[in-house]
Amino acid sequence: MIGTVVKTFGRYHTVRHDDGLTNCVLRGRMRKDPGLKRFSEPVAVGDRVAFELNDDGSGAISRIEERKNAFTRKDRGNSREDIIAANLDQLVIIQSFARPRLNPRFVDRVAVRGSKEGITVVLCVNKSDLSTRAEIADFRAYYRGSGLAIIVASAEKGSGMDSLRDVLHGKVSLFVGTSGVGKSTILNRLYPGLDLRISEVSESTGKGRHTTTNAEMINPDAVTGIIDTPGFREFGLMDIEPDVLAGYFYEYGDYASRCRFRPCTHDHEPGCEVKKLVEEGEISQERYVSYLNILYSIKDYYETRYQ
Repeated sequence: MIGTVVKTFGRYHTVRHDDGLTNCVLRGRMRKDPGLKRFSEPVAVGDRVAFELNDDGSGAISRIEERKNAFTRKDRGNSREDIIAANLDQLVIIQSFARPRLNPRFVDRVAVRGSKEGITVVLCVNKSDLSTRAEIADFRAYYRGSGLAIIVASAEKGSGMDSLRDVLHGKVSLFVGTSGVGKSTILNRLYPGLDLRISEVSESTGKGRHTTTNAEMINPDAVTGIIDTPGFREFGLMDIEPDVLAGYFYEYGDYASRCRFRPCTHDHEPGCEVKKLVEEGEISQERYVSYLNILYSIKDYYETRYQ
């Protein structure tokens, strides 16, 4: 039988198929598959899998179908990548303007990962009712030319929800965000029948508490899949080489060909067109600093690894 993994919990994987849901385990030989060795876990939500039914109604996964993409992260010190979801149409990064505050550095890292995998990236910033017009204008200026589709929303007031619902319809989307930004609130507003659990932001730390503990696919209708994830505090990109990082910052693409050196990391090289445009205010200086922070963390990792 063929189905889609909609939830993973330890060694168990829930597979949705034509006849319903079946809890499956992975056949032992699957863990020895060389093609899956790069990942800390071989199966992810969104995977299409072949499985066999047991007499007790449980199942055993015997094959993972070829993936069109995989959204992963790789932190310093990990030899393998953590696979979060597979076979995505788009990545939806959820942030908020306040409680907790918008974190562009986190957004930039996640967007780089999505771009590397060829996944369309949408940025939805919630709690616009807690922001000012000036803050929204600054946010839009930061991402000018970035290639990100942007939705400014308020799940509390309902603004932006129709636009987000249209973006989600008919696609498999991965929701990624730090805790407390309102992922569950947004989903409850979009699809009231879900009744997802919501937790308040801590008054003492300003950070959210986790309400989603495992990645899980929600299907609000027959053609839409939304994979909700636990809130991430950090997001590593240690498998990306320094020389190619700039290619995932789309606003640099048109100008990189004018740089004196190729490839150009837009850091120390003379005659860099991107640095010139940052100085002239054509490219956001704050986003350029975010790019440099990612670049230096990657360089430091590679220098330490290959010493």
